[in-house]
Amino acid sequence: MKNHIKVNGKLLQTNKRFSQLKESQKNWIVAELYKLYHNKMKEKRTTRKLSQNDRDTVISTLYEQIRDREIWIPYGEVKKFAFHKTTKIVKSFEKQYPKLNEKIEAEHAKK
Repeated sequence: MKNHIKVNGKLLQTNKRFSQLKESQKNWIVAELYKLYHNKMKEKRTTRKLSQNDRDTVISTLYEQIRDREIWIPYGEVKKFAFHKTTKIVKSFEKQYPKLNEKIEAEHAKK
């Protein structure tokens, strides 16, 4: 039991991996990550990868939502997962919002 701790009467595995989550939990996390990242990209008016501070903000917000749903997974696992998904998220933004993407690119070209 060296990799477990007891929190609020529940036994939690401290070295849990993302792959060990239930499929419904994984799907929810992925959907929330995409939604939060896309919203931040719209807010920052960019079609490129977010800066380190913005990515950390997105990941922290996501982790708070994960904790609110009582899904236990280490922060490092969430951060690692989000980092590996970044390129796919940016590409999906380009496909999902083509007109917004063109508008933002035009703004950047003027500068």
